[in-house]
Amino acid sequence: MKHLFTIDLKNYGADWKRSRRDSARAIIHVGDDKLAIVYATKLGYYKFPGGGIHEGEDKIAALAREVQEEVGLVLVPESVREFGVASRYQKSGLAENTVFIQDNFYYECDVEHDENGNLKIISQNLDAYEDEAGFELRIVSIKEAALANRQYRDTNDFNIAMIARDARVLEMMAGVKSEPSRCMAELLLEEGVKKNPGPWREHSYAVARAAEKIARAVNQNCSEDKMNPDLAYVYGLLHDIGRQEGHTYIAHVYDGYHFLLSFGYEKAAQICLTHSFNLQITDDYIGKVDISDVQMEEIKSLLAAAVYDDYDRLIQILDATCGADGTLNLEDRMNDVKARYGYYPQGKWDKNFELKAYFEKLAGREYYEIISPQ
Repeated sequence: MKHLFTIDLKNYGADWKRSRRDSARAIIHVGDDKLAIVYATKLGYYKFPGGGIHEGEDKIAALAREVQEEVGLVLVPESVREFGVASRYQKSGLAENTVFIQDNFYYECDVEHDENGNLKIISQNLDAYEDEAGFELRIVSIKEAALANRQYRDTNDFNIAMIARDARVLEMMAGVKSEPSRCMAELLLEEGVKKNPGPWREHSYAVARAAEKIARAVNQNCSEDKMNPDLAYVYGLLHDIGRQEGHTYIAHVYDGYHFLLSFGYEKAAQICLTHSFNLQITDDYIGKVDISDVQMEEIKSLLAAAVYDDYDRLIQILDATCGADGTLNLEDRMNDVKARYGYYPQGKWDKNFELKAYFEKLAGREYYEIISPQ
């Protein structure tokens, strides 16, 4: 079966035990752009009907059983067609020092209809978790389900990764770019900070909060939704995620880009790259070059190909403004960098003030007034 993608939180040790539980999941089309899908009524997310494959059970038998149990539909076995497999790796929520591993096998399939052409619905058979979540059958557009999952909020790490998995499949089907939800972004950041604790956590949250405020101010001033405040927050939160790999310099740009790209989060990955280069060149990078020549050439090529938009620009100016210590002053932050490294390129300095003025014009308000914590 074609491999679709891997969601790997990388929040486990190399020597940890492995716990595998593969699953079969159904893509049941209703018309051109709708699905028969599970809706968790008490929590507010969508998931494809399906679940764990029992020992000794083949995938299609598991698929038929899960479809009936979760949504009360009857699978037509001869209609089953392979769609693809999505892999998932994360720290187990049930056992210490254990990695949860799961290959999720997605199949497009048909279900039985009654004599009037309506879906033939029999009784569900929900387990305790499914009943508590309020699983029920919904007919919904692919884009609507994808959007609901992106907007979903949770604090349960296991649920967050599961919903992100199905959200990405939905986004692939809808032909829209994958974006992390707020709770997925927060999970990735917090797991990263556990690997490399440091002030970058506070800095990331400061940038995220300020980015959301500016996006809202821009929309209010322009009387239209020019920026998505949730995406601004997410991009701000994850721009430094490469720092989870340790105390690095330009390597954090490279590592962050490839980490988020592995999830399919292309724009968030780009901002890991572009936040350090407001002039779209590497010559003015402040800090050590702690990557190989090949990796540096890759960064240069990616920068040359990148098309900067207001999200790239927003995170650039806020990265230069927001300190982990609560500082929210562009010139103070740049002078601090200059004191620590001995220089601050004039072109980069001037560009930051140009970006400050740019967002003040877009928002119709003074920059510091917008991002102030009050």
